[in-house]
Amino acid sequence: MAHMAFGAAPEGSLRDQKPAPKGAVALLQEFVQCSREFAAPQNRAILQWSYDQQMASAASLHFRATVAFVLDGVPHHVVGGWQPSKKLAQKDVAERTLRFFVGKWGQQLLEEDAAASAAPETEGSSEVEALEQFCRSFALCGGDRPRWTRHHAGRQCTSHLEVLLLGVPHKFEGAARPSSELADADVARRVLWYLQCPGYEAAFAPDPQAPAVSGKRIPDPPQNWTVSSSRELDDLRKAERKTSLMRVQNRLQQLLARALRAGESVWEWSYEMGSEDGTWPPMYRATVEVPMLGRAFLGAWARGQRAAQVEASLLVAEHLDRAEPSTSGGSGGGSVEGSDEGVEQAVRWADLDDED
Repeated sequence: MAHMAFGAAPEGSLRDQKPAPKGAVALLQEFVQCSREFAAPQNRAILQWSYDQQMASAASLHFRATVAFVLDGVPHHVVGGWQPSKKLAQKDVAERTLRFFVGKWGQQLLEEDAAASAAPETEGSSEVEALEQFCRSFALCGGDRPRWTRHHAGRQCTSHLEVLLLGVPHKFEGAARPSSELADADVARRVLWYLQCPGYEAAFAPDPQAPAVSGKRIPDPPQNWTVSSSRELDDLRKAERKTSLMRVQNRLQQLLARALRAGESVWEWSYEMGSEDGTWPPMYRATVEVPMLGRAFLGAWARGQRAAQVEASLLVAEHLDRAEPSTSGGSGGGSVEGSDEGVEQAVRWADLDDED
């Protein structure tokens, strides 16, 4: 299975149970390490973390943690809820994960004999039909029907499947196949195996040499995998755009920390205003200079100074992504990166909700 991912588990707390001497993160790591069949490579973190962030107010950020781990050969990604710090975000998603696997899923395993006897007859059905039947009648799914999306790249198709399991949204991804029918069948077979549907217990076997199992890092899930609707995606894009300036500034500060003097700014801004068109805010184009990189970045035209800053900061981020710059200061007059009118640009998320 390429990967399995599920969204935030229902609210609740492990605090109602007997207090544990260890924190939720440590307990989750021990739980994952109990999977002995697929041991993690040496020097690879058992739990791998990433974070989203959004503005909770004009002066504070909230964080949402995603933890990745391999359980019985299957890479999992679990996302938690928004919290005021990264540490609390880690704790939140660790508690949710334990509550699901140790609590809800553990209880399900105790009842699986009875559930298996009540499972529908799927022999002779296609994988897609078998999964539809299984999800309609099996208590694990609560009657929720699978929802399919497909991604085409050239002549290959990859299917993604979303279904509620014990009230928690799960998303599964299959392997690329030459047709949508074969891609649907591939991911359905993987999910039937994952759920141990009668008749499919041996339909799939995780690859011990897969990058997620044997590599140094678990591959990332598909972009925006936590989003279930176009409105959620729009909200996420706006939140990412609002925090992009802060994220790029923090990245520069970390990169140049040893070279910066106390109170020194990592960048300097200047602006060019467009011709008046009677619309507020007016059009601006920002230039940001990073003296210690010896470079200046000219952003695209945007409505309002803040949006213009975002456009220029995205060019700084692209530069940092391409190469690890020297922190020893720039040479001579440096250079300007950016684009003039008519040059094709990468797609940017548009619109800020408000302007200063």
